[in-house]
Amino acid sequence: MIIDITGTEIIPGNHGKDCLGNGEHNGFECCCDSCSYLMCCMNEDYREYCEICGESDCVRKLDVLFC
Repeated sequence: MIIDITGTEIIPGNHGKDCLGNGEHNGFECCCDSCSYLMCCMNEDYREYCEICGESDCVRKLDVLFC
């Protein structure tokens, strides 16, 4: 699990639809402007990044490695 400085869980990829920090979920501010994983959310082929990403706590990386 990736947690940003506000304590919000960050889930990259899928155009940010699953990320609690994207500003569309009630009670959370938009963290996208300072997110290190923004390119994963903006790219159609974000799963390709999972193979080279060093973030072992990312939910997406676990999905790709174990499916």
